[in-house]
Amino acid sequence: MIKKLTIENYRGYSKHEIEFRDLSIVVGKNNAGKTTLIEALRLVSLVTKRYKTAPFRYVPPWLKIPRTNTGVSPSLARIDFSYKNIFHSYGDPPAIITAEFNNKTKIVIYFAGEKQFHAVLFDENRNVCKKDKIKKLDLPELNILPQIGPLILDEKVLLADYVKQNLDSPTSSRHFRNQLGCFPSYYPKFKEIVETTWDGIRLLEYNPGDRFSELNPYLLIQEGIFTTEIGLMGHGLQMWLQTLWFLARCNSNSTVILDEPDVYMHADLQRKLIRYLKNEYSQVIVATHSVEIMSEVEPENILIIDKKKEKSVFASDFNAVQKVLLNMGSIHNVALARLWSANKLLIVEGKDIDILKRIQNTIFKNSPEPLDAIPHLSIGGWGGWNRAVGSKLMLKNAGEENIIIYCIFDSDYHTEDEIKDRIDEAQKHGINLKIWKRKEIENYLIEPHAIKRILERESKKVVDLDEIKNAIDSIAESLKEDYLDLLTDKIHINARRTGNFLEPSTARKKAQKELEDSWTDKFAIVSGKSLIKKISNWTNNNYNVSLNSNKLAQELTISEIPTELQNVIINIENKKRI
Repeated sequence: MIKKLTIENYRGYSKHEIEFRDLSIVVGKNNAGKTTLIEALRLVSLVTKRYKTAPFRYVPPWLKIPRTNTGVSPSLARIDFSYKNIFHSYGDPPAIITAEFNNKTKIVIYFAGEKQFHAVLFDENRNVCKKDKIKKLDLPELNILPQIGPLILDEKVLLADYVKQNLDSPTSSRHFRNQLGCFPSYYPKFKEIVETTWDGIRLLEYNPGDRFSELNPYLLIQEGIFTTEIGLMGHGLQMWLQTLWFLARCNSNSTVILDEPDVYMHADLQRKLIRYLKNEYSQVIVATHSVEIMSEVEPENILIIDKKKEKSVFASDFNAVQKVLLNMGSIHNVALARLWSANKLLIVEGKDIDILKRIQNTIFKNSPEPLDAIPHLSIGGWGGWNRAVGSKLMLKNAGEENIIIYCIFDSDYHTEDEIKDRIDEAQKHGINLKIWKRKEIENYLIEPHAIKRILERESKKVVDLDEIKNAIDSIAESLKEDYLDLLTDKIHINARRTGNFLEPSTARKKAQKELEDSWTDKFAIVSGKSLIKKISNWTNNNYNVSLNSNKLAQELTISEIPTELQNVIINIENKKRI
């Protein structure tokens, strides 16, 4: 994945630094530098794709850098590029683009005009990569969707070499059907993505055509009872298919980059696209003006570009995003757009949304509404209940009666009466409240078979299942005294609240009795967070593998997810009561 990009003396940038995250939605007012950023990434992508086959060069005469900086010079002939106004403020060459990657490799591109392109490659030790080492160099792959347009009606069969050489060129739309025939191994995945993302669409038949019989390649599309060739379908569907064909060819571990896909997509498709990208690829970079796309992600994933500053930064909150929208001339409210789109608001404790979204992704892999895209609020547990009630009242006063509020709490050590009172209050205010039967959501994630798979995959060792079960049991037993202390405090506090006084020793005896009655269900009543932390210490000491709640949640199969947890996810997905 790309970690950082530095642009110097290139078009509108004097010297500018941009850091990227797993998901970076690039926004900014007009003329902020988004187009130039994507252009710079396109040059980096060119190098990452061709560095093993491009001509290896000594430092060219036009470039005044140390002679040890040998590198590669791939051709720019087949990418859409303007050689006008390359250098900042009509300055002198070269422009310099530096890309640093998470695996510590690096590319430095020196660019001085047509046929004056020199890329120096650095290995993970930051040494210049020489010709004899280039085959072993592992540069992460960057894939950028080329400029696409409507398909031509009369597409002829073309030579496979020509199609492959122009796959990333601005002419790619003119040989889309030929591409399907040149890369048949990607077609099944392409077909699956199309049919699961566009309701009612089926790829009925593809024929690569035949040059000798002058049969043109064709792709038959069925929508409902209507069947026709893709060239006769609407431009929106044509653009969608080309985008998905590009994505079907991208490795899930690669970086995927799209430049303003909102230009040719309906709002619903924009939302589907960003949800698909988030689920499928290690790193995603999207330049956009779209409120719909911005409303599908968290503020910390929105990268605000401003070429006038030394460094672009990510938004801190939705107020910062809203300010960008105003600078772009938009009157949309991104927070309200999220609510109107989802018609749901999730209220949780801490970072429980991270766990819930991983469980959802197992049960509903292609959900149209990922939980982390639905507006959510963390209120810190039972003490934040008034904020949950206030959120419902605010929406009611705003006339948003159709927005469902889901609130999910840990049971902790609240009494049955306290839980019943809180549920009754939630019903009174129209809030869908779920209180876990186990102490915390983390208690549902401790599954020995899942832990075994993680340990064997990461340690490359054979792990005994009984050893894991015994370790978990022993660790739970070690938490018995902590549980007894908490129970004693709870009994003592409840007695004082009702006007009764209990001696500490009496409270302790009551707690011991309650503990003995309930300890057979110890995995449900001890702290799940503490249990996972101690299990992780054990796996670290014995297998050098760390565990956490998110890793465990992601590992669970559908059959391993407890029914109570499954039902919550299913009901939220279907907008039913929990």
